[in-house]
Parts: sequence; C-alpha cells; structure tokens
Amino acid sequence: MEQQPLMSLLPETKLEAVEKGLQSAFSTTTVERIEPLAGGLSTALVYKIMVKGKAYVLRLIMHIDALSDPIRQFSCMNLAAEAGVAPRVYYSSVEDALSITDFIETTAIAGHFATHNDLLVELAKTIKAIHATPLFPKLVNFLDGVDGFIQEFRNSRMLPESATAEHFRYYAQIQQSYPRHDPDLVSSHNDLNFNNVLFDGVKFWIIDWEAAFQNDRYADLANIANAFVTSDTQEEIYLTAYFGTPPTTYQRSRLFLMQQVSHMFYAMLMMKFAAAQKPAGWAHDDNMDTPTPADFRKQIGEGQLSMATYEGKLLYAKVVLNEALRNMKSPRFAKAIQKMNCED
Repeated sequence: MEQQPLMSLLPETKLEAVEKGLQSAFSTTTVERIEPLAGGLSTALVYKIMVKGKAYVLRLIMHIDALSDPIRQFSCMNLAAEAGVAPRVYYSSVEDALSITDFIETTAIAGHFATHNDLLVELAKTIKAIHATPLFPKLVNFLDGVDGFIQEFRNSRMLPESATAEHFRYYAQIQQSYPRHDPDLVSSHNDLNFNNVLFDGVKFWIIDWEAAFQNDRYADLANIANAFVTSDTQEEIYLTAYFGTPPTTYQRSRLFLMQQVSHMFYAMLMMKFAAAQKPAGWAHDDNMDTPTPADFRKQIGEGQLSMATYEGKLLYAKVVLNEALRNMKSPRFAKAIQKMNCED
C-alpha cells in the first residue's frame, strides 16, 4: 500500500505533526500500516502503526481541556515510562498534542498465575510502582471532582430524583466522613480499568495517562479491587502486598469506602456520556432494575451489549450505582464510616 493512502487515515490537521514525530523518533516518515485502536473512554484518537517492521502506538489528542491536557498527561506518562510502568515513549510533543510509544502485545491473564492470589500480589506491586514515581502534577481534589459530576447529573434531571435518591442519601455519608483532604498524596493513574491494564505474559503495563494526577492512593487501589478482589481474604492479601504489612482496620475501611467513590465516579461519567449519545426524541429509561456486575460483564463478553452504545453506557451506569448502593447498605459500610469519624 502506498504511503499517501495510509496517512490519509489520520486527521489532515495532524499530518504535519505526525510526520515530524516520525522523523524525530525513527528518522523516517514512512509508515507501513495504520490501524485504529478502539476501547477506553478517552477522546483522543489512537492508532497502531508499523514503522520499520515494528509496532508502535500513535496517540493524537484532538480536543484540549482540563482533562485532556497534554502538558499534565505527557508529564505523567513520561514519568511512568521512566519507572518502567508505562510503555517506552519514543516521542511526545505538548505543542502538537501527540505521542508515540511502544505497542504492547497482550495475552490473556488466565493461566499465567498459579493462583488468583498471585495475580492480586502482582497487581498490588504494579500500583505500588505507579505510586512510587516522582509526584505527578495537581489537577483536582478527587472527591470534590466526583461531587461535581454528581451535581451535574442531578441538575440535568436525566432521571427522576426518586430513581437515585437512596443512592445519594447513603453516599452523603462518604462525602461527610471520608478524609478527602489528607495531604498524603501519590502519583495516581485514576483510571485503572480493563482497557488500561495490559499484560504481556510477563508483566503489567499501564496505558492512557489522560486522567493521571496526584491523588489519594486509595483511588487506584479501589479501581483494581472493584475488578479483582472478591473476598475478605483476597482483600487482605492484596493490601498486604501493597503496604508490606497486614492491613489495619482503618486501611481496609478506607479502601471499602473509596471503592464506593469509584463506583459513583464511573456511574456519573457514564451517565454524562450516555446523555450526550442519547438518540433525539428518546426518553431515558428510569428503570433501576439491573443485572449484577458479573452478569453485565457476561453480556458484554457475549456481544449482547456494547459499551459503545447509548444503551450500554446507561445500563452500566445503573449497574455500578446499584452495586455501590448494595455495598453502602451493608453492615460493613456503617462500620467503615464510624472508623473514619473515629480517626478525625
């Protein structure tokens, strides 16, 4: 295939910047293959490119705002790459909002760890490595940011107030009790979902640093715990691997509360994305009866649902809202809130 048709797959406004990046990184502007990469919630355009027989990732930031800020994003990405947590960076330009990094050939996690506990230990070590990097730039207080998303959702009247009143009533206890202004901040990725945690058969690599900034260490811990930790025993193994000693009641309580913050964050984000994607003339379905998170993931895996659709995003938001509510109505929640209040 000729070079021109290949490059025409990229936005015309970025062609000159891409060629400059290719020349700087590889002393050539010839690309042998370009393939768009799907997945994730970023507004950036991401491509797998082949240059001199090797695969790389080309990332183009198309809309710059407080979240999609190349200055902060590339700073975090470069620090993480230097620490061996993110793929190698061959080129990044804040001016052109463009980066070129290694492409990670992934493999399924299943079968690579003797036990699930071994997997949890490796994930905890990966998070610890992120948090050990030089401190990332500031952006926002995380809980304040989530509060902003909640207020935006409530102001939108996307669903009747009665549909989520119980969810927000319980969540108000976290808003009041969680130590949101704890000065013990670390470099945090803040979006450790399945699309951003890659496994190459030997180690984990973390990609997409758009949401990275200095934050409460429990934000990253909670994201992974929500996806991989399913019992008290697993939680202890996971936190022990991270902290180096068996977790205290306070540490376990704080993780549990941050897990609900994480659920709320993703629910509000998905509500926002769903609202923007709603077909004209449609009314949002306010039915809050949902499948369990496990059943939802199964439906996604079997192709019955797609997170790319309005319906998929809206249902996912409801699923995680209900999971948070289920957890917040448990005896453990009341004890965790009490523990936070006792520590004040």
